[in-house]
Amino acid sequence: MSSVASTAVGSADRSGSLHIVARVISDVLSPAALAVPGLMLGVWASGDPSMFRYALLYFAFAVPVPMLYVIWLLKTGRVADIHLPNRHERVGPFAVASAAALAGVVALVFIGAPAVFVAPIIAALIQTLLLFAITLAWQISIHTSTSAGLATFAALGIGGGAILFSLLVPIVMWARLYLKRHTFAQTLAGAALGCGSFAGLFLLQGIAW
Repeated sequence: MSSVASTAVGSADRSGSLHIVARVISDVLSPAALAVPGLMLGVWASGDPSMFRYALLYFAFAVPVPMLYVIWLLKTGRVADIHLPNRHERVGPFAVASAAALAGVVALVFIGAPAVFVAPIIAALIQTLLLFAITLAWQISIHTSTSAGLATFAALGIGGGAILFSLLVPIVMWARLYLKRHTFAQTLAGAALGCGSFAGLFLLQGIAW
């Protein structure tokens, strides 16, 4: 009897620990958090450290306002979770994030930022708009889309060891599935969209940018 009870307690402990791990992964590898390494990869892929100033400018336009908006929604009780598990709660944040990202792109173009840096930003914006459109009808995974997009950009833009970024995708997929925030199809679709967005970017290299 005590053995059964001990096993049950141990199982509960492991389940609780795994839940914490999955939650930490979701937080650390959230779309907002990946914006910083994504911009740094953009600077690295450009081969010009001076692009860092463009990364800072875009970050100032595209990241703080959407984050503050979601925090405001959370603090005022309009949403219950910062990751917005209900797709209907994502409409406002998506609209704000899309507008902020578009403003950032316009600012970069206005000051004459090079195409080698602006093109990946535009690919990310297109990815966001596609996710927005799909979310209106279906709960596609934004987490896996962002991590797959980052991994694809790293592999194609830098190559070599950057392919290790691909490990982020199954890790994020596991976390979202474990937390029951998405079905396998939703995480897979998100990953495919993220991968396709940046694969398309490099297919257009030398043609559109």
